[in-house]
Amino acid sequence: MSAVEVMDLVKDLPEPEALNLRRMLDDWLAGIVDRKFEAAVEEGAFDAMAAEAVREAEAGKTIPLDEILDDRWVP
Repeated sequence: MSAVEVMDLVKDLPEPEALNLRRMLDDWLAGIVDRKFEAAVEEGAFDAMAAEAVREAEAGKTIPLDEILDDRWVP
């Protein structure tokens, strides 16, 4: 079955079933993203960025978070 055929079937689903399908797809896709992110971390893809952030923090080149966030974001 092709993706186009599946999409045509999905269009005919009752709303509750469509919402359940959406939740299932969201979870499935989130899992894919999580696995890719975890693999990138394990491969060291963020090591240079993290090291730069530490250097900037140690050099006092950062801004406290509460100076960036306005009252809308603080509970």
